[in-house]
Amino acid sequence: MAAARRVVLFPSLGVGHLAPMLELAAVCIRHGLAVTVAVPDPATTAPAFSAALRKYASRLPSLSVHPLPPPPPASSGAGAAAHPLLRMLAVLRAHAPALRDLLRGPHSAQALVADMFSVYALDVAAELGVPGYLLFCTGATNLAVFLRLPQFCAGSSGSLRELGDAPVSFPGVRPLPASHLPEEVLDRGTDISAAMLDAFDRMADARGILVNTFEALEGPGVAALRDGRCLSNRATPPVYCVGALITDGGAEEERHPCLAWLDAQPERSVVFLCFGSRGALSPEQVSEMATGLERSGQRFLWALRAPAGTEPDAAVSLLPDGFLARTADRGVVVTASWVPQVAVLQHASTGAFMTHCGWNSTLEAVAAGVPMVCWPLDAEQWMNKVFIVEEMKIGIEVKGYKPGALVQADIVDAILRRIMESDARQGVLEWVMAAKESAAAAWKEGGSSCTAFAEFLKDMEEGNVAMAHSNQVET
Repeated sequence: MAAARRVVLFPSLGVGHLAPMLELAAVCIRHGLAVTVAVPDPATTAPAFSAALRKYASRLPSLSVHPLPPPPPASSGAGAAAHPLLRMLAVLRAHAPALRDLLRGPHSAQALVADMFSVYALDVAAELGVPGYLLFCTGATNLAVFLRLPQFCAGSSGSLRELGDAPVSFPGVRPLPASHLPEEVLDRGTDISAAMLDAFDRMADARGILVNTFEALEGPGVAALRDGRCLSNRATPPVYCVGALITDGGAEEERHPCLAWLDAQPERSVVFLCFGSRGALSPEQVSEMATGLERSGQRFLWALRAPAGTEPDAAVSLLPDGFLARTADRGVVVTASWVPQVAVLQHASTGAFMTHCGWNSTLEAVAAGVPMVCWPLDAEQWMNKVFIVEEMKIGIEVKGYKPGALVQADIVDAILRRIMESDARQGVLEWVMAAKESAAAAWKEGGSSCTAFAEFLKDMEEGNVAMAHSNQVET
């Protein structure tokens, strides 16, 4: 009996990027592939990374997890004072020798799929004659921007920050304020800007890019990528839209207490507030948010994160005096470090989602058919906000909200009433329900994501044949 074709997955260090990669592992296994996850040295990852990996491994018994040995201490190339992303890129690059050894050994693979920030792994794949792909964990529209950004910046004499809120345009992308691009690329000539632009440039070296989206959600961006309009100086790699790669809300072993509270609430009556696993509002913003929530009269479930470096229960001290008692009949504040976000979004009582616009959260809301209130915090979230509100029309924005701004309670009150009570809600709800149907159809037989994954498998086979032939010619 022939051995199963093996794919090696190489994630980056972020939990938000690990989840879609492990969902991709599950898809690969369902299609008869053997999968090995090459895990960076545990000493370089957060405890939540290891916990998520263990959780998925328990769900996927056939998943092979291979911890890579730690790189030499001097090989990381970025000191403790460096930008976190610089340190991450250096750590991922330092794991290249261990990844090379893995691919040469018993875990030799028909393909390597690396995280979008693990671009240097593509050099290892090319060296060994293994087809090398990337998993782009955010949307196709972001990919269209990031592929173009190195060329865009090279043709500009100043920094992006100098443009402020002036609109910038990219092929297939609605104009967006320059200030909404990732903070790391706004200043010209910095180490982090150079590193990020280099990573974006290297993405085009991949044999193909798997994207965590589905075609119906991001038609213009996908079309620009497939038409080759995002790169004018080289060919764009094939793009495979294989999303939505999101977790199953019913897979938890224990039911979180907040779900029992939701069971007792009317249908679509609750606003869910959650700003990601790392998103913490300032103490001043927590106070304004709470006051606005109370004034709005809306039912709410609030996943309130404590400031970094403090215990979870410290978040309660940020709330106005008496807030919990006054809202006890219509709201719950969860201060634990984790809430079952997918299960909450899929619950019949959830009517709206105030979100930081992280891509995983965006896809989870789409799959559940829940309208969004956009409250971006960092990274590409500000770009996502533009796409969610203006292109997809599945959410609303907080007018006047800018990075670092304090949103007053009266604005919070008004935006909550708008998403829950106004005529604007119906329009957004219609768009997001249509997107939900498209998301469900994408992975059915003949659906766009199902077809894209089959195309990826075919390309992987063709890549192996071509590289085997090339190796024969060379020998």
